[in-house]
Amino acid sequence: MSSTEVSYRKILTVLSLSMFCAMLGIGIIAPVLPLYAKRLGASGLAIGTIIGSFSFSRTGGMIISGELADRMNRKVLLLSGLAFYALASVAYTFASTTGSLIAVRLVHGFGSAMVVPITMAIGAEVAPKGKEGVFFGSLQGALFLGSGTGPLLSGLLAENIGFNAPFYAMTALTVLSMALVFRFLPGTLSSGRGSGEFHGFKSVFNAILTDHEMLMVFFFQFCSAMCRGVLVMMIPLLASETRLSLPEIGFVVSLNSLSTGLLQRVSGRLADNIPNKNRLILVGGLISAVTLVGLPNLRTLLSLSIASIAFGVGHAFASPSLVTMAAARGKTYGSGRIMGLFNIAFSLGMTMGPVLVGMLLDHTGKGVPFYFLSAMLLLAAYPFFSLKGAR
Repeated sequence: MSSTEVSYRKILTVLSLSMFCAMLGIGIIAPVLPLYAKRLGASGLAIGTIIGSFSFSRTGGMIISGELADRMNRKVLLLSGLAFYALASVAYTFASTTGSLIAVRLVHGFGSAMVVPITMAIGAEVAPKGKEGVFFGSLQGALFLGSGTGPLLSGLLAENIGFNAPFYAMTALTVLSMALVFRFLPGTLSSGRGSGEFHGFKSVFNAILTDHEMLMVFFFQFCSAMCRGVLVMMIPLLASETRLSLPEIGFVVSLNSLSTGLLQRVSGRLADNIPNKNRLILVGGLISAVTLVGLPNLRTLLSLSIASIAFGVGHAFASPSLVTMAAARGKTYGSGRIMGLFNIAFSLGMTMGPVLVGMLLDHTGKGVPFYFLSAMLLLAAYPFFSLKGAR
């Protein structure tokens, strides 16, 4: 094995472990956070604000972190983001008012914006040519496995150790990530500024907005995330109608992320070996769209579990190909900017999907929102049918 391959594997391992630890930390506190806020006397609106402030801060922070990633040392930026994570993790246990909890969530969201896009931007620069799918499949797999495992551990920690245990666990995992990055990630990583033909953020942003292929990638990512956010919201509601227990509901929801995470590396390898990556995006979009159409009629633990896995499989097929296409454009526009926008599309979709479906549920039949989202996903997948092949 050559020294170059050893270095590549080391960087992939460090980035994947860091991504897994960071997302596991977020997943661990997700189930207990609304209860924690309620203990502080937060109203329904305040709880919604506490939950939403994370995505708000994360979305705005990605614009900043994406630009910084193309101007500064990425190892320093990644360590800074993880430091924000660690501070927020500890601060949760000291929050005594609704306002202070919102402030902690804002810091936590900004830390998240400094971790995921920068990790992916580093990947866009170091992934070996021809192995981009496996590389990003590994990173995305770590991301989804972390977010899927977190809720399962949360209940065990809170019940058997104490209510604050998930927050302390998140702190420990974040510190472990920092140690791995500091010790094993090279300090001299490419800045990923792009081809140099653009001068300033505005000119790059305008160029990206006129890039037809990138708009297709961002739109599919947005629609897929919208559907994923709705699935996370609606499966518990549908499950509650059949009186499933909370552990059973948590299990069904986790299957979504776990199935996506476990298949990422496999689908990444397929993306490297199939000449036309668009086929995987089409297949993934079709599987997810069909799952959404049937979801409103499912009521049993088995059927909801199958649906959760099916949507995860669809997302797993499409995701590595999408990231690989975005990473290729990073050579032109700057990988930090591209990965920042790619993750912003996901964050916006996860935020807007549940809100949109909530509005539709109030004014239409129960199945209409799912048919609408299925149609949106098919619309997003259709342009890839006529695209000759990912460049």
